[in-house]
Parts: sequence; C-alpha cells; structure tokens
Amino acid sequence: MILMKNSLLLIAKNLVKKGDLFINKFGEKDFHKEAVQLLSSAKIYESFNYKELALNAFEKSFNHEQNFKHLEFSDLPLTIARGEKCFVDLYFWRRRPTVIHNHHFRGAFQCLEGLNIDSEFKFTKLKQFTRSHSLGKLEEKRVKTLKQGEIEGINFQDKFIHQNLHQSDLTVNLCFRTADVPKKNLSNFLYSGFKYEKEQSSLSRVERLLAFTRINDFDYKKLNLNLEDAINFELMTYGSESKNPFFLKLKKYLAQKVKDETGLNISSLINQHEKILDKIESEYE
Repeated sequence: MILMKNSLLLIAKNLVKKGDLFINKFGEKDFHKEAVQLLSSAKIYESFNYKELALNAFEKSFNHEQNFKHLEFSDLPLTIARGEKCFVDLYFWRRRPTVIHNHHFRGAFQCLEGLNIDSEFKFTKLKQFTRSHSLGKLEEKRVKTLKQGEIEGINFQDKFIHQNLHQSDLTVNLCFRTADVPKKNLSNFLYSGFKYEKEQSSLSRVERLLAFTRINDFDYKKLNLNLEDAINFELMTYGSESKNPFFLKLKKYLAQKVKDETGLNISSLINQHEKILDKIESEYE
C-alpha cells in the first residue's frame, strides 16, 4: 500500500502520532480539546475517498487491530490508524439514530460525508436503584447540525451525553479518540429519564440466562437473580416476539420483581422514549 502525501490513511497516521505526543506530555484529561484542534488543522475530510479506502483496507499492510466487530457499532466500523494511546475510527451510518449515550473515553468526531443532527443532554440523577440503573431528569442542552468538516468534542462520561441522528442516506463520521478507560463503562439514557450503565459482567449474566431459556425449562424462582439482573433482562428483551411459554413466564416474573422493588415499569419507560424519538425523527424527515 503506497500512501500519497494527502491520503486519508497518512493523515490519520500523523494524527495519532500527534495525539500520542500530547497524551504522553499532558495526560488524557483535556484530550477532547486537543483532538478538536488537531482535526481542525488536518482537514482530513478533504481526503476522504470511499473507493480508495476500500482498496487500501484489503492491502496486507492494513493490519490495524479493530476497535469494533462488524456491525457492533454503525453499519461499518473501521479502525484506520492506531497509536500507543489513541486511534482513529470511521463509522458508516445509514439513515438512523444512535441511542442517547455517554462515552468512557475522550476525543472528538468529525463529519466526513452526509449530515448529523447532534443533540446534547444534561442528566440530573434523582434516584439510584442498582449500581447500574438510576432515574432522573434528562434535559436537552442544544441541537447542532454537523455537516462535512464540522467537529464535536467528546468529553468523559456524563460531561458529554448526546444522540446523533444521521440524516443522509449515508453519513460517514471519523472518531479520533483514546482507548476506553479501564473499569469505566458507557451508559445509555431514555428520554423518560432512565439511565442504564453497560456493565459487561452484569449483561453477561442476562445473556447466560437467555441462553438457558432456549435449551429447556428450569426453576427460575430458585435462581440467584437480583434486581440488576431483572432490570437488564427487561431492557434486553424489550420488543421480543418470542412465543416461548417458559420465556414469557420468566419475563413476567422479572417484570413483577422490578415493579415490587422499585415501582418502575421498564416497558412503559421504553415506550415513552420510543414515542418521543418517533416524533423527533418525523420532524427531520
């Protein structure tokens, strides 16, 4: 693979070198500010060429460790440059929104192609139910349109909560970022004010429970299932069309456990969220 002077991959390679220098000297705390400045100076969006990228992505020298698995985030996630402390991802989005979320890293994203309607939020916690779940007030701080070349910084966790509506048939965003901070998790939010942290060991318990339901029946009332398990089960199975009688009994049992211990109806909170999201999306179509 021969990288031309102003090629996307060469610029990305130089970005991570400069990012590493900054982090090694000053740490990660203000990297979201530096990332905005470096992206602004690089003008990398001027070098984006999809056909050229596709050719380069299958060269033997294109061997970057990928940050996301295929379809794990966006319609096509692709890590195009890696440094010691930071890296550059590309995300290809068809016309659909992200969830409302925060981040467990710092950095910035830039629109390379298409159109983003980016909404930023403030979350005020009112009640904590488990280590991963809380209810509060979610307020919209601002709505910004991000077109080609425009940049938004990504601060750590609840210092930057946002949702991105991709309003073109194809939107391509670049993310210049640090690695995930160890032992910290990202969180998702509902318009109804519910916050849930994506703690992997907790989510894995529910995935295991779901796998057991697909094999055979068992006495679920004897399982050591806590409130966190019950809430995550409701979140992860919302909208399920399964008609498995055993699964439906378990789902009803855990929904009642959540209601008895918290007074919450998770399905109702999600329904409220979906109704608001549908209205927002219809306004931008």
